[in-house]
Amino acid sequence: MGITANDFFENIYKIIFNPRAFFSDEDMTCSMRLACLTVAFLAAIMKTSSSIFDGSIYNWSFLFDLIFYCLTALILWFLSGLFFEFVAKIFHKKSRLKKLLFMTAFVPMPFLFFIPLNLLKNAGEFGYFISTNSQLLIYFWIIILYMLTVKSVYKITYARSFMFIILPFVAIFFSICWSICF
Repeated sequence: MGITANDFFENIYKIIFNPRAFFSDEDMTCSMRLACLTVAFLAAIMKTSSSIFDGSIYNWSFLFDLIFYCLTALILWFLSGLFFEFVAKIFHKKSRLKKLLFMTAFVPMPFLFFIPLNLLKNAGEFGYFISTNSQLLIYFWIIILYMLTVKSVYKITYARSFMFIILPFVAIFFSICWSICF
């Protein structure tokens, strides 16, 4: 049987409220169609909400911006999956690109909490303080979810999964420093 909407909402529930069940599910059906729809859905929701807050939703080019944003999100999601697969090959791990892409499609779901937090930013200085710190915590939450995804897919330790996530940022930092010096 195929993937249903119930599977979609069940995966969203698991990644937000019970990540251990999401990552320990060995017989998970990895549908690339569902993963692509999830990434596009999240990108569309985030772009629409940010456009509502800054008023650009009334712009005539909003639909083109939305399509471009969704396509960019899909491309970056796929390229990040390829990067993780490349790093895994360096460490002689078995190829699991399909499972990695499926799981990382659901990892950014906590970004949905940014929508009400952006409303809170307009509630004065205290609301702005609470909203900004809560968004920072959500970023850390998503980084931890990415670490758990890499750990679950490639069956590695927490330390190595942390290095999988941090390695690109360290490489970018040193390449920027190197390019500035020369």
